[in-house]
Amino acid sequence: MKTVGAVIFAQNNSSIDYVKLAIFAANRVKTILNIPVSVITDCADWMLSAYPKESTVFDQIIEIEYASTTNQKRFNDGTLSSKFLEWKNLDRNSVYDLTPYDRTLVIDSDYVINSTLLLGALESDHNFQIYKDSRSLSSWRDNTEFERINQYSIPFYWATTFIFEKTPEVKSFFDVISYIKSNWQYFRTLYSIEVATFRNDFAFSIAIHLMNAKTSGIFAQELPGKMLYISDRDLLISIKDGKMKFLIEKENHLGEYTAVSLNDTDVHIMNKLSLTRFIDGGSGV
Repeated sequence: MKTVGAVIFAQNNSSIDYVKLAIFAANRVKTILNIPVSVITDCADWMLSAYPKESTVFDQIIEIEYASTTNQKRFNDGTLSSKFLEWKNLDRNSVYDLTPYDRTLVIDSDYVINSTLLLGALESDHNFQIYKDSRSLSSWRDNTEFERINQYSIPFYWATTFIFEKTPEVKSFFDVISYIKSNWQYFRTLYSIEVATFRNDFAFSIAIHLMNAKTSGIFAQELPGKMLYISDRDLLISIKDGKMKFLIEKENHLGEYTAVSLNDTDVHIMNKLSLTRFIDGGSGV
């Protein structure tokens, strides 16, 4: 009998406790999707010490080697606050070998499951499913960066959420991602990517392009619906009884927001600091 479960990566930096986010995300997966969840982390001992009770939400704790990195990115916290922090997000290519499940849902720790939408995808016959189409909760932002990896290039796919089955073809896909990662400067030049730092979304997009023999192939099937997200310039207010409330940045009005609410919808909350405040005290503002 095939095993099915979810995997979440959690690698802390100096200001963001990804383990805390992963515990929150795991509880929602177990409650709403009713599947086991494992965590992949480089701080297993610290996690068990800091969260001895909460860590029991995980089916397995899978430890990877701790490695410091010079990779940094700007983390916004709404429109008026930001900081540059270490960005440790380089091990997604290893998930095929690390997952304990035959069929795996992989989500970022800031992806909040709030519906049963993905259950059908977990039960489908497709070996690899991922989001390509997406929609911001902001109605005015230019989000073309999430349509193609550059304006003239291949489609953009989100490594935030995907489902895969352990098959030889899917194993080859992750081998391709590892090769792209090892030769990132070559591939970013080949695909005219301006960002120098390795990024999973770009590597997945390139690997899908190669698996499709550089055509509009069928290797990657799209997950149901669209990837819904808020920018890190937006704020989470609350999550309660299937309802999520947000403050979305207003156009040309710095520090001002529009309230938006959603029911029974999964959302990628890019503002990890706001999500952390909600987990800590019930409001992300």
